[in-house]
Amino acid sequence: MSFKSLSIVAAAALALCGGAAQAATANAFADPSFEVAPSVAGQFAQGWRGTNVPAVQTSADAHTGTYSALLTVPLGFGAGGLAGNSVLDGGMLPIDASAIGTDPIFSFWAKGTASATGNFSWDIRYLDATGNILNPLTGVAHNNQALNSGAWQQISFDPGVIPVGTSAVFFEAQVAVGPVGITQCGVDNITGLPVFCDLGTPRVLIDDLNLQVNVASAVPEPESYALMLAGLGIVGAIVRRRRSV
Repeated sequence: MSFKSLSIVAAAALALCGGAAQAATANAFADPSFEVAPSVAGQFAQGWRGTNVPAVQTSADAHTGTYSALLTVPLGFGAGGLAGNSVLDGGMLPIDASAIGTDPIFSFWAKGTASATGNFSWDIRYLDATGNILNPLTGVAHNNQALNSGAWQQISFDPGVIPVGTSAVFFEAQVAVGPVGITQCGVDNITGLPVFCDLGTPRVLIDDLNLQVNVASAVPEPESYALMLAGLGIVGAIVRRRRSV
C-alpha cells in the first residue's frame, strides 16, 4: 500500500473515532433523590433551588436512600417549593439531538398531605439553551387531598414528545395552603355550638425523580477506542516505513 493510501486510511480511522461517541441514556436530573448537600448558594440540595426556604427541606423519611425533599408551610398561609434546571442547576449534559421526537415517561414518588385548605402542584417543561419553554405548560395539581399519606406512591406522567431545540429539562413542585390547624368551620344546626375542623398541616415528601433521556456522551464508546488504536497503528506504520526508506 502506498504512503498516500496509508495516510488516507489513517485519517479516515481517526475521523471516525472522533465522531463515534454516541448518545447515552441517563436520568435527566443530577440528584433525583436529594442525597447530595448543596454546593451553590440558594440550593437546598445539589442541583435544586428552594423557594421560600425553610418551607422546603431535606427529610430523612425517604423512599430510597437517606433523604427526600419535604415541602411544607409551617406557619399558616403561604407556599414552599423547589425547582431545578437539569443543565443550569444540575450541571447535566444537554439533551442530545437523538432524543428529539422521543416521548419519555416522567415519574417520581410522593406521600403526605396537602392539607384541607391547600394543594400540591408540580410541572415539568422542556427548555432550549436560553431557558425558553418549548412545550405547553404541563403539570398536575393535587388539590386538598392526601397523597397516600402513610405510604409512598409512584406518580407517572407523560410530558409529551421532546421538541426540536430542547437542551434541558425543568421540574418545579410547590405546596400552597390557606389556614392550617384546628379552627371553627361551622355551627351545629341543632345545638348552635361551634363545630371545629382539623385543617391539617401540609407535609408532602417527594423522592426518586426519573426521566430517561439521551444526552451527549462525553466518554468514547468501545468502538471509538478500537478505531483510535487502528488509526494510530497505521500512522505508526507510515512513520516506520518512511524512516526505513
